[in-house]
Amino acid sequence: MLHPWKFFKKIRPHVLTLFLIVAIVVGIAFRFVTLDGKIYWHDEVYTTLRAAGYTSQEFAQEFYQNRMVSPVDLLKYQQLKPGSTPQDTLNSLATEDPQHSPFYYLLARGWMFIGGNSILASRILPAFISLISLPLMYLLAWELFQSSQTALLATAFLALSPFDILFAQTARQYSLLTLTVIVSSYFLLKAVRWRHPLLWVGYSLACILGLYTHVLFGLTIMGHGAYILLLSLQPSRSFKKRKRFPFSVLLLEFLAAVAIAILAYSPWLIILINNLQRAVDVTNWSSYSISLLNLLKFWILSFTSLFVDINFDFNSIQMYLLRLPFLLLILAALFQISQQTNRPTRLFIWTSILVPLLILALPDVLLGGGRSGVTRFLIPAFPALQLALAYLFSTHIQSNKISLMDGEIFWRGLLATVFTLSIISISISANSLTWWHQVPSHEIPQMARYFNQNPSSTLIVDQGSDYTNLGNIISLSYELNPKIKLFMVNSEPNLLLLPIGPKIFALNPSQELRQRIKTDHYQLEPVNQQTQLWELK
Repeated sequence: MLHPWKFFKKIRPHVLTLFLIVAIVVGIAFRFVTLDGKIYWHDEVYTTLRAAGYTSQEFAQEFYQNRMVSPVDLLKYQQLKPGSTPQDTLNSLATEDPQHSPFYYLLARGWMFIGGNSILASRILPAFISLISLPLMYLLAWELFQSSQTALLATAFLALSPFDILFAQTARQYSLLTLTVIVSSYFLLKAVRWRHPLLWVGYSLACILGLYTHVLFGLTIMGHGAYILLLSLQPSRSFKKRKRFPFSVLLLEFLAAVAIAILAYSPWLIILINNLQRAVDVTNWSSYSISLLNLLKFWILSFTSLFVDINFDFNSIQMYLLRLPFLLLILAALFQISQQTNRPTRLFIWTSILVPLLILALPDVLLGGGRSGVTRFLIPAFPALQLALAYLFSTHIQSNKISLMDGEIFWRGLLATVFTLSIISISISANSLTWWHQVPSHEIPQMARYFNQNPSSTLIVDQGSDYTNLGNIISLSYELNPKIKLFMVNSEPNLLLLPIGPKIFALNPSQELRQRIKTDHYQLEPVNQQTQLWELK
């Protein structure tokens, strides 16, 4: 009979593996917990509207006509447009939202045809896509570090990442963007290692998929380009052996693969260029100047949201105190990568993180803007950061050791603490109606609760002061009692058509609507501090 102590020593090396597998399973489960619990917010509404084949112009022409409508009437723009084809989805994006590449929207359209248009059905698609990233993250980490333990750690970090779970439950293309970043990185490392033409074909296809997922994938290509360029500039051991030709074969192979990808993307690139002003107008919110202090805050929150995301107030000192240890962990991981890995490995990690960050951050710092403060814009840098953390913990935790030193006990405890805080974060988020990423729709649950308790009230809606009313009124319509009346007005509102008696409110009124309200001897009073909802007195 095996002695209990010998048995314990025999299974001890597998405890860490079992722990990481459990962590991955928990992360997978949380991708499907309360999928329809949060509001279907502004951006998701536009995803479904475009996928369904509608345009916002069609919506405006039908509803902003000084007439009463029901919330149910608006929700038809969240269903497949009768008689439409995928070409209608492409036209909707090309004319009104060209900065968004079409691949995910076409997937969403096909998914609507199969699974319907409910909130749950819409969000299952990105959740399933996020699952595909997990085994590919394992392969990427293995290719980079040649360590199954590091690969399993990287997979666990991705699985439990509060940020990745948040966007796995969001009907947008960001879980697909994460997938393409990981896939392209994997093929790049394989191609660099084996130099086989088929691997470069795989990389080129991954880049095509990435570009057709989101234009931000270009940041990943730039990071890969910096990596290949630095690799190709590695000096020969002997000065006499240096080639006169300034570009290595590796760099030429990379450029050929990228050229093929850009050529394949050129049809949509031409659409984007031809409609560039429209793209600029739609995204001008990201160019508003942000102070350097606030940019630093956003960077801290963005990078630490991969591990902890307890939604304190932006100006709360407690939030930054909680995240400071994670920031120190990130810095320690990057230092460890720099000190203990070979040149290709550390170049890959550093270029994958720094190139996307600097391309976004430098214009913000030098010229003004807030693009680098938008967490989802930094997705191209996130997988490399998770890889760095995995390597940090792997080097301090040796699962094949029978006896544990004090340092290793500390690192195992620290890993358990990180995972615990991640689980706490995703648990709190799972039980919330809104979260930080759902700007500008935070007030929708409170509005819906108020109107459902006062169904005789009337809500005036026009295009809004910042053109967010279309997304928000459809988002609100998901939650409203169908009996509630919405008074949809155009640029020349006729308030004489309003019913007499019930309370009247306005949703984020435009300047034209404010002026007409004043002219008709009404006064606007904010319902709350957020001031999206105003009451007419």
